[in-house]
Amino acid sequence: MEPQASAASSDRLSPSQVSSLLDEEVDFSTSHLMAALRTAWASRAETVDVGREELDILREALVNSLPLDVLSPFSADPDRGEKIRRCITRLLADGVVKLPPSPQVVEAVYQRVAGLGPLEGLVRAPAISEIVVESWDSILVEREGVMFATPLHFGSAEEALEVVQSLVLLMGRRINRANPVASFNLPDGSRMTAVIPPAALRGATLAIRRFRATRFRLTDWVEKGSMSAEMAAYVAQGLQAGLNFLISGTVSTGKTTLLETCLTELRDLVGPGGAVRAVVIIEDTHELHPDYRYVRELVTSEEIGHTMGYLARTALRMRPDVIVVGETRGPEAADMLYAMSAGIATGLTTIHAAAPEGALRRMMVYVQMAGAESPYREIPHLLGDIIGDSIDVVIHLTRLPGGARKVAAIVEVEGYSAQRFALREVFRLEGDRFLQAPDYKPAPRVARKLGDGIVPGAQSPGTIPL
Repeated sequence: MEPQASAASSDRLSPSQVSSLLDEEVDFSTSHLMAALRTAWASRAETVDVGREELDILREALVNSLPLDVLSPFSADPDRGEKIRRCITRLLADGVVKLPPSPQVVEAVYQRVAGLGPLEGLVRAPAISEIVVESWDSILVEREGVMFATPLHFGSAEEALEVVQSLVLLMGRRINRANPVASFNLPDGSRMTAVIPPAALRGATLAIRRFRATRFRLTDWVEKGSMSAEMAAYVAQGLQAGLNFLISGTVSTGKTTLLETCLTELRDLVGPGGAVRAVVIIEDTHELHPDYRYVRELVTSEEIGHTMGYLARTALRMRPDVIVVGETRGPEAADMLYAMSAGIATGLTTIHAAAPEGALRRMMVYVQMAGAESPYREIPHLLGDIIGDSIDVVIHLTRLPGGARKVAAIVEVEGYSAQRFALREVFRLEGDRFLQAPDYKPAPRVARKLGDGIVPGAQSPGTIPL
């Protein structure tokens, strides 16, 4: 009789067996037997001891062996898990670390390096737009604009820290006690922000905002009840005429989505002979994905000192028709304003603010932050006048208690006097109705642009009487 294999060695594979398995064209992911085995291995993986140094080596090898769009938690590859497990098996078989390529060890490494713990199911749910880990025992999700608590939690603060660190490191980034904050975009465009101790008092925290693949048009905003048809026509005509737009609102009101929508609308604004608008987009992290072809996208880099302001100045030398700053929140406002006021390019940007006038005052503060580098350093007392003469329209967004995002107001900026911005209301949200201001007439500067600056032959969803 052949001697019976011991329990300790029965689940181990030799390097040659591993190689033959890896070379087989078998769809293990849909096998009921493999699913049952995977469950059994996962239950035993918790008892497998894998050292921190070994995990670091394997993680580094994975990053060098597989593309980031496979390693990403939001990978569109349905075989993400299997591909990572196969790669781990191969690395173990090749002796990258002194661990056997057994199913239990492979599963243990996978869970510690690429597993998401209680987040595993959440990233597979398309209805969830954001995942927030407040602490190891508190996980929230956003669905249809509203945040909900979930019954899910990690087993301990240590497990939460391990998963958060693994997610960051798998994307080729670094996070540790010396650098406890990491914020970046995943390959699919989703945004991840992680904070660990000592910067986070309650343990590791994480926020992942899912990339939205759908590109909205202004007509989609109307269909969803986020603006009226007249509002959409006004915005389209303003884009057509080259108005400078400032999109304001508080957190998660849809500012970036509307900015992206405006850029997508440029697709239909074709001038004589097929003339197009050349767009330069400047962002801290890549969030804008407009359905428009003629764009150049610039992203800041702390490593080489490319700030938003530096890129804004660079953009002025790139023959732009439209300059877009994804979010104005610092001294780059000075260069953005310079482009608008000098007529170099149409300006589009977003800003955090609770009201339209507050948005303009924030812009003034941000320009002052530029200090000696500001093109307006000699005339700080005229900043209000310059802003009032440069920004044509403020679109203010709000989020209702039920999660719906709507345009709360559209106002035209007439100027600045007596330390106040003169605003002319065009539309407002009152209750559940969008109202146009009675006897509305465009402000003089807006009227001039609408009369003279419309691109001949351009098309829009419609126009409103002016």
